[in-house]
Amino acid sequence: MKKFKISVVIPVFNASETIDKLINNIFLETRSFSSSCEIILVDDYSTDNSWQKIKLLSKNNKNIFGIKMAKNYGVDKVITAGLKKSTGDYIYIISCDLQDPIDKMNIMLKKIIDNKNIDIICSFFTNKHPESKINRFFSTLYWKFFSFFIAAHYPEEEGLYRLLSRKAVNFYLKYTSNFKHIKILHNTGLEKDYVEMKQLYRNTGQSGYNLTKKLKFAVDYITTYSYIPLIYSAIISFSVAFFGFFLSFIFVMLKLLDIILIPGWTSIIVIITFFFSILFFNLSILALYLSKSIEESKRSNLYFISEES
Repeated sequence: MKKFKISVVIPVFNASETIDKLINNIFLETRSFSSSCEIILVDDYSTDNSWQKIKLLSKNNKNIFGIKMAKNYGVDKVITAGLKKSTGDYIYIISCDLQDPIDKMNIMLKKIIDNKNIDIICSFFTNKHPESKINRFFSTLYWKFFSFFIAAHYPEEEGLYRLLSRKAVNFYLKYTSNFKHIKILHNTGLEKDYVEMKQLYRNTGQSGYNLTKKLKFAVDYITTYSYIPLIYSAIISFSVAFFGFFLSFIFVMLKLLDIILIPGWTSIIVIITFFFSILFFNLSILALYLSKSIEESKRSNLYFISEES
């Protein structure tokens, strides 16, 4: 197999105990299929000594580059910073916790090379969250709801671990949205395939991608990239409005038949209850979308880097 220049982007958060082993494993694995391998470690404002380790590694090896974010921006912007720094023909994204099986890198590269139409190879974990059945259950539930509201199938088994062609990376970096996530490539026309593998057990630390961050990601992603909530909002609003008109008609008829004797009370309550419900329900949905439009109009920086090594 022809050798290529490989880039490996690694989001780092409190991973001082795993960085050394991860770097050694990557260099050992890639030497058989890469003409050169650059590793880009992006520290998302860790609270341990991860950045000190990264600086030391980059000082001792010209193929290791370090980026330290000025605050905790989250994995999306960290990956974007790493991809901007990358120069390889093919770019891996690998987590820092040693749960991604590095020995699958060769298989992923072979698959993307053998099929010229494929630009993205994703990990497909047959045992995702092996350390916790509860985490696996809630992760499955989360991604089912997410896929429903985004109107696209996002497999719960899909991991962050993936391989991108330079074409896919360039497309991602040119995407104008201020809210970027690597999964925006899911429905863009770029071909994607999977390599099945088993996720390794986490030996140290805990995942920084907790439920709060997942929910924030879901809200950001859905309100930025999907109009489906607006459709459901319209359907619900129309249904409530129809029911309100129907109920109003019934009360008017009852009033004309002298069945309801209290003057004005029923009609006022019906109008206030139903029409204000419609108004505020729609305003809440519109507010989310307008907030995204305002943020986009600012065109502010996605992130700031405090230091590079």
